Amino acid sequence: MEFDVQEYKGSRVIYLGGEIDMHSSPLLRDALLDTIRDKPAKLIVSFRNVSYIDSSGIATFVEGLKHMKTYSGRLQFSEIPKGIMDIFSFSKLDKVFEIFADLDEALSR
Repeated sequence: MEFDVQEYKGSRVIYLGGEIDMHSSPLLRDALLDTIRDKPAKLIVSFRNVSYIDSSGIATFVEGLKHMKTYSGRLQFSEIPKGIMDIFSFSKLDKVFEIFADLDEALSR
């Protein structure tokens, strides 16, 4: 799994790549919660280069969302590949997370 946090047009964006599974989820969790400790109003996660996610990866994002909600922060997802989007849709998590086609759409909301 690859993980990079950058600023994009004034918002914090996490760019992910590779496989998010039980081996990489603890690293993702640490980095995600470390980023959330700064209490960004909006945090966008780009899934553009993610090839796989399992339940441990999804649980990591559910935990991140709970932490952000404690201070009214918004966790948004963008650029989710179809195969991964199918997992979010099947599990009804597309109703839980804010999901957008691209970064600019997420920024505009």
